[in-house]
Amino acid sequence: MFNLSEIMKTAWAKWRAHFDARPYLTRKLNRDDFGFYLAAAWREAKAAQMTAPERRADRIVVEIDRLKYQSLRVNIEPRRRQLETELAALAG
Repeated sequence: MFNLSEIMKTAWAKWRAHFDARPYLTRKLNRDDFGFYLAAAWREAKAAQMTAPERRADRIVVEIDRLKYQSLRVNIEPRRRQLETELAALAG
């Protein structure tokens, strides 16, 4: 199971570090900004509990999803097929 307290502490630490690196910014809590750091802390916690093949499969799914944002001039089908083949091999 996940340690929710540690995930929140990590998110707050990341949020504070953002302002420590930029002292000219005012420390005003913006839910969207904090949500970004909370999501990052969740991703790190989930990745820490995954095995190496599970992490690779997760990265492949993200890369396949990002292919749809390529320029129309780029032929994504060969890369998509390659990634889907690798994903099937990991799942099988």
